[in-house]
Amino acid sequence: MSRFLAVVFASLGIALIAAGPTDVLGKPSVVVYPFTAATSTINRETTSELATLIATQMAATGRVTVIPAPPGTERKDYLAVARAEHADYYIAGFLSPLAEGVSVVEQVVSTTSGIVINSSTAQLTSYADAAGQGELLALMVSRHANRTLSSIGTPPPAPPPTTAPNSEAETNLGKLFAHKKKPAATPAPSIAVVPVEGPADTALRDAATVRLASRAHADRTATAAAACSGHPHDTILTGSLSLKGDATTGSSASLDLVATDCSGKTLWSRTFTSDATGAQGAQLATERVVDAAVGAYLNPPKPSRS
Repeated sequence: MSRFLAVVFASLGIALIAAGPTDVLGKPSVVVYPFTAATSTINRETTSELATLIATQMAATGRVTVIPAPPGTERKDYLAVARAEHADYYIAGFLSPLAEGVSVVEQVVSTTSGIVINSSTAQLTSYADAAGQGELLALMVSRHANRTLSSIGTPPPAPPPTTAPNSEAETNLGKLFAHKKKPAATPAPSIAVVPVEGPADTALRDAATVRLASRAHADRTATAAAACSGHPHDTILTGSLSLKGDATTGSSASLDLVATDCSGKTLWSRTFTSDATGAQGAQLATERVVDAAVGAYLNPPKPSRS
């Protein structure tokens, strides 16, 4: 009997060697999630591109089955989602810029235990580097999933296939991970403020003019004509200030604020009123009414959706 068993095991060993590692080893499934950017200079689209590149190369080795990561999965849900997708492992990590490339921390997590079984750091400067990480990760996941087979003499996995380099593979990753330029911001309209008029005291009208220019971040000009000559402004603010009451009864300031363009067309017009009491009531009411008027002009209500 012992001789018979020896022959059987010997035959089994020959069969295992002849079959090759891809025929004998199990094929674990894995989800590759987008890497988390360590800085704002790397956007979400870029992290997804790297994850896709690595996942594609992992699948190309034939050692693992790659399950697409459900879009929009948050990091706190990685384990639960991977288990729901019946994956054996998931891969996630962190990405940060490094000179002309990136530094990536790769973490492989077993969905059975929820424990990180491998964590490594790699510096990538080309697409070939990123593809190579896919091959190494696939090999590592395959070895971990089939580690129990080593007890029966399973031959070590063959080296991962090397992809022939091409012009794209040698492309510097700095191009992929470079901070994408934001679209040029539309310049804010330039505003000019002409002296506030009206029946209010000259001192209060002057104070209103200064405060109006300050709150609107506008230039002060003597007249609308001056505001429209040389370097014309987009908008000209004019106002008429009036006050009622006194220190005993309280003061009420009213400001008619009008916005026009250099052609004289009225762009915006509203009247505001503010009250204040006390000895400084007139000044306080003036300041409040100017603030209310400028706030309404600079922050118009958004149109309601039908």
